[in-house]
Amino acid sequence: MVQSGTMENESYQEHLKKLKDAIEKRNGKSVDELYHEKQKRLWDAIEMRQPDKVPVILGGTFFAAKYAGLPYSSAYYDPINWKKAYTKMIADFEPDTWGTAGAMSSGVALDTLKTKNILWPGGTLSPDVPEQTLDGEYLKEDEYDLFLEDTTGFLLRYYLPRIQGALEPLAKLPSLSDNPMMMMMFPFFASMLNSPEYQEVGRVLQKAGQAQAEHLQAIGNMQEDMAYLGFPPMSERGPFLGPAFDNMANAYRGWKGIVKDIYRRPEKLIAALEKINRGQLSSIQPADTSKPGPKLASAGAIHRGSDDFLSKKQWEQFYWPTWKKAMMKAIESGYIVNIFAEGYCENRFEYFLELPKGKVLIRFTDTNMFKAKEILGDHVSLMGSVPMDLLQISSPSEVDEYCRKLIEICGKNGGYIVRTCTDYIQDAKIENIKAMMDAVKKYGAY
Repeated sequence: MVQSGTMENESYQEHLKKLKDAIEKRNGKSVDELYHEKQKRLWDAIEMRQPDKVPVILGGTFFAAKYAGLPYSSAYYDPINWKKAYTKMIADFEPDTWGTAGAMSSGVALDTLKTKNILWPGGTLSPDVPEQTLDGEYLKEDEYDLFLEDTTGFLLRYYLPRIQGALEPLAKLPSLSDNPMMMMMFPFFASMLNSPEYQEVGRVLQKAGQAQAEHLQAIGNMQEDMAYLGFPPMSERGPFLGPAFDNMANAYRGWKGIVKDIYRRPEKLIAALEKINRGQLSSIQPADTSKPGPKLASAGAIHRGSDDFLSKKQWEQFYWPTWKKAMMKAIESGYIVNIFAEGYCENRFEYFLELPKGKVLIRFTDTNMFKAKEILGDHVSLMGSVPMDLLQISSPSEVDEYCRKLIEICGKNGGYIVRTCTDYIQDAKIENIKAMMDAVKKYGAY
């Protein structure tokens, strides 16, 4: 008897084969030929050369579900059908590579852990509402010393119980840093974990871990699947170096909390940012130069550092120093840093110019792309930015005209990639996404 998982896998393989055949028939080329054409196009743009055409990237976890008529919750609870939807979206629109793809967290695992810092479709939200992150003070204002002196203890006994409801008993664990003798009497410590509440924590972790492993196994290796269809990855991936300030704001203090810290405890905040930064610096390994092409280090997204949130004085004091240090080490280690500049970032242009020429790729969202090209175009590679409101409410002809202008101005002399301002494009009209992709084909050749 064939197990259901095997049947689903065989069905997915047949699905991929049909997509591959359709791509080759439509283009009159093998997927291998298409792969190498797209790869060179992307590499040329990233390294500020003029490719044969302007490259375009398409992504969208929830747009893929919408395109295939699936609920958004499929990304969390039905990964095999979701990845069928995603691969079909990419195969039909034929970008040069793909962007955001899939929920890496299992809905069952999130349910089991009683996760509290996010809301997700099919779990804490209705099936057709996209994921939302909850801004909260998961590190209290009087806990900086604990975070600085015993980060592991803080994460185990404070942070996890606050964001995972099923792990609340961990808050009762004794501090091992305060009583290191406890480790010398480990059997005594282990006996504490034999209580019913900790046994339940163990069962929860086992169930959540199994669900997460099954989810990732079902998603499989998307890079291999995309390569089979002729779509290369953007580049070899390197370390993640998100701004330390956003680490503190998003994961620990929340926006309200970190704004108070800027004024009430700036020294503690800077000490925490430097601690996070030291961890980032230690994680950077030299790029693997044995493989061809550029190596990208993700410099993360500017969440709370845009013009909308911080003054230049605050940016220079709290945001830029640690972030620049991480990016510079990555560049010195052989990487090109890939920045996602969310919000309005025109007041950040001068700082981007402090980074070495040709070693930066910046994706803008709300920032004026034409001004970015004027000021930064000879120094960094640019990516973006087809606005979400244009894709949501405008006509295909208006999308076509805007993309034509982007390509002609921002694409001049190369070093430019077309992409939507965000990969959360589920509210876009399907015909407008098609108009964007068609515009690149019409106007993108050099």
